Amino acid sequence: MAKNIEVEERKQAGYRKTDVETIIRRMKKVYQERGYSEEEAKALVLKRAVTGTRAIDIETMAPKDLVKSNNALLRIVGIVFSRFSFLSSLAEKIADSDIGSRLMRALDSVNSRYSTSQYIAIAMFVSLFSAFILSLLFTFALMDIADPVVMFPIVFITSYLFSFFIALKLPESNAKRRGKNIDKVLPFALRHFATEIKAGVGIHKAMRAIANSGYGALSEEFQRVIDEIEKGVTTEDALEALANRTESDDLARSILHIIRALRTGGNLSEILTKIADDVSFNLAVRMRDFSERLTLISLFYMMAGVVFPVFISVLFAIFSSAPSLGLAGVVGPDILMMIYLIIIPMSLGVILYIINVTQPM
Repeated sequence: MAKNIEVEERKQAGYRKTDVETIIRRMKKVYQERGYSEEEAKALVLKRAVTGTRAIDIETMAPKDLVKSNNALLRIVGIVFSRFSFLSSLAEKIADSDIGSRLMRALDSVNSRYSTSQYIAIAMFVSLFSAFILSLLFTFALMDIADPVVMFPIVFITSYLFSFFIALKLPESNAKRRGKNIDKVLPFALRHFATEIKAGVGIHKAMRAIANSGYGALSEEFQRVIDEIEKGVTTEDALEALANRTESDDLARSILHIIRALRTGGNLSEILTKIADDVSFNLAVRMRDFSERLTLISLFYMMAGVVFPVFISVLFAIFSSAPSLGLAGVVGPDILMMIYLIIIPMSLGVILYIINVTQPM
């Protein structure tokens, strides 16, 4: 009874389930997925909420808040989602799912200015236009072999789902690329850090030196740590947040060693030097392993780019010159064009993407 009265009072006051409540539940789920117990996850979420770190502040923004953006396209997205509440509800539901939890961490890792629900709204809107353009192109290219009235909706739905999936995966890809860029400069930055500490500079000034030294994404991350410390977050909490959001495993381990040294009072300069040596060794091992995998990948690339097209051409020539076989229609000009213009380029693109994703920086 008391609960019903409380719900009714909230309705009368114009209360609705806030984005903050949703984000706290998602953050708790993310921490539990990383191996924390339920009590530890509650403590970490509470700590971030009390200290006012970026994830809570950003995640309170709804798709309709995009109307305040300086970008004209984003303002249109905000207007559309403010007028059609069911679209905002759909974006919130996706943001509240497991997909939204992973997306929230990826957006936090790349320092996105948009909340999870806002990014999903932008992805839904942009995917609509890309699907429309792709549908027109495919329908026009295949109109001789398929009915455009039937082809357009099929291609449109397929293109929309594919575009939306790619848009949702893009932040994760950017986060991993950002992690690789951090790995690239991490040994040099750690030795720089160790030199600053050994010279008697405090840890805050040493972090500021890293932030101002042009280490790319790593400098941006240390600048974010400094900004959070200036807002009242403790040094250990700000560094722990960096370790949790980064996609660089080496940086996460390095930060955890730094936190442990701050708590136990160890020689931070020697620890940082040892970590830099370990990171350099790990990078060398990953480069060796990638070189071994590249040999096999290059073989598949040659098969898809050279052998397979030649095989299809020979097969087409045989079928065309021997109609008595009854196979002349199996590999016709339309099918051959689709193989050369769509299937082979897509296969080569997938192989190049695998190479780009797996290679160490």
